[in-house]
Amino acid sequence: MIFLDLINLDKIRRAIVYYLAILVAIWLQTMVFSRVAPLGAKPMFLPALVVSIGLWEGGVWGAMLGLVAGMSCDMAYAESTVTFLVLFSLLGFASGVLADFFINRRFVACMLLSAAALLLTAFCQIVPLWIFHATPLGALLPVTALQTLWSVPFVVPCYFLARRVSGRAGLGAAPRD
Repeated sequence: MIFLDLINLDKIRRAIVYYLAILVAIWLQTMVFSRVAPLGAKPMFLPALVVSIGLWEGGVWGAMLGLVAGMSCDMAYAESTVTFLVLFSLLGFASGVLADFFINRRFVACMLLSAAALLLTAFCQIVPLWIFHATPLGALLPVTALQTLWSVPFVVPCYFLARRVSGRAGLGAAPRD
């Protein structure tokens, strides 16, 4: 039973809760919000969840859970192959490194970082249409802006979920190991 002392149950619990949050977010995106498309754009808020996780848990957790979220998202959408896998891993890692060394973990920083991540994700979604299908960029940019605009309100629950699961009492607390 000495091996049970080596297992950190708090980390396992947090990883399971984050994984369940990722599954719920993918379910909401593919089943609920895929039917709602105001002005032709659908919200995609999984990048905001990955950024929030990376912000509160650090770069390694952000990259790991971004990898899981990206793989799950790539399996859910038929038109992408590895786009979300690579992108979400980088977003989670970058947000964790930025939070550890350069920015604070407050809501405004998360909102700005998530908005940039949502815009980058929308841009990565239009690049294949623009390059390989010769769709005019002028027709794709409004949809990119609308998708980002519809996705930004979902940053609020993602931020507070990640903050709650991380168990941090102070806003600027250092990441736990």
